[in-house]
Amino acid sequence: MVNERISHQIGFNHLCDLPCIKLQFGNASAVISLYGGQVLSYVPKAEEVLWLSPKATWHNNTPIRGGVPVCWPWFGPAESRLNPMQMSLPNHGVVRTMLWQLTEQRCNNKYTRVVLAVTVNGLPYHSDSVTLQLTVTLSDTLSIDIACADKLLQQVALHSYFNIPMLEQTLVQPLPQHYLDKVSGKSMMGTTTTAEFTSEVDRIYQQPADDIHIISANTRVHIKQHGHDATIVWNPWQDKSRHINDLADNNYLEFVCVETARLQLDTEAPLQLNQTLIAGY
Repeated sequence: MVNERISHQIGFNHLCDLPCIKLQFGNASAVISLYGGQVLSYVPKAEEVLWLSPKATWHNNTPIRGGVPVCWPWFGPAESRLNPMQMSLPNHGVVRTMLWQLTEQRCNNKYTRVVLAVTVNGLPYHSDSVTLQLTVTLSDTLSIDIACADKLLQQVALHSYFNIPMLEQTLVQPLPQHYLDKVSGKSMMGTTTTAEFTSEVDRIYQQPADDIHIISANTRVHIKQHGHDATIVWNPWQDKSRHINDLADNNYLEFVCVETARLQLDTEAPLQLNQTLIAGY
């Protein structure tokens, strides 16, 4: 008999007053924050797959560092087409600090699923209201789907933080050899299809594969992605960690970010982006 359940809970980890939803399917569990529409935890059996900063907070309109933040409708700083009045705007969009609503839930012997939605009234470049929908499905995998039916210029990224045992033994592969290195600001051609971590890494890989693997000591995570045109790989390394308020100095040793993204701004279009996690394959 499969144990499937959806429950509301207040607080997760040290975020003691955070409104959350917990999904259970057999031995697997996932926790989603209604603040930010953000998956915070995925435990397929016994080991946590995602990483949450011990210094993360959600008060004072602060995005939660860790889990799977939703970056929408821009990634990084908003470029001029998305910010025609050159307003002061937060990095990574506006929905990470909004309260999402539970709109649908379903349990059966195949999966446990919830749908969250948030409506944004008046973007800097689009006056009409826009609704974004997040579907999280827990089964023998964790599937995260983000969708918007409206036609507009929009970028999106699932900014996933992965828990790793040993950064120096961590590989992300396969990746295109060509990438934009945001540390140097240069377009680079690598010699391998693997990302390793021996210094700060902040790279955008265009047109990556649908399947990417994180290998770290005895930990394996298979990432399946659809609707994307880019994968971002990030680790701040020691110097930058010291200047990020919600990271401890050595937290950079505990995680890597592998982000599924759609970054094109050539056409006004709806979006549907999916990242599915398969742990311990």
